[in-house]
Amino acid sequence: MEKILEFFEMVRVRLSPWKRLEPVDSSKTFGEFLATRAAFIAQKTLYGYVKTRMGMKYPQMFEDDIFIESLNISKWQVYAACLSDLAIFMAAQVYARNRNPEEASAIADKHYTDCISDRFGDSEFTGDSQALIETFRNRLVLVDWNNAADTEGAFKESPKALVRWAPIDDSLKKYDREIVENSIRFQWQRVRSDFRKAFDADAFLADWHRLAA
Repeated sequence: MEKILEFFEMVRVRLSPWKRLEPVDSSKTFGEFLATRAAFIAQKTLYGYVKTRMGMKYPQMFEDDIFIESLNISKWQVYAACLSDLAIFMAAQVYARNRNPEEASAIADKHYTDCISDRFGDSEFTGDSQALIETFRNRLVLVDWNNAADTEGAFKESPKALVRWAPIDDSLKKYDREIVENSIRFQWQRVRSDFRKAFDADAFLADWHRLAA
């Protein structure tokens, strides 16, 4: 678990409110924004939910091998869902600029796939990376890009994944679902705002077309 926790800590430090918001003006910075913000939301909401539910027993649970294994599975799945939602939202902002759904799909696919390849190569991830990519591509086929460009239109998978994968007993989750899903929706507001402030669509598209040439 150390490597992913180190990555999450790096993300937490880099996303401190006192840090200057860097421009998103290239394919590289687009991918970096996607990877770090999705990780931040996954970490904050998953660990926050688990900690709240377990209360004083939370530190002790890290001595339980079964809990650690379950949390390990959870963090990857919630992270993948966060990447899926955010990649579509970010690509939808490109669509809002040029009204090209094929290009929006290609941008989302490229950057989601790169994030999965870069981050999910960790030995702690025991799932199927290719299956995550295929699931995302199947989702892309059905995306309504006008809806995805709006406030919450793209953010469908992360709330469901947080409830589904959190290592909490199902008998408790049924009472938590609405609160937990709303909590992650609330956290996405700042990310959407930051992206809109930082995104230079013209510079990004120039770089994207240069790389595609």
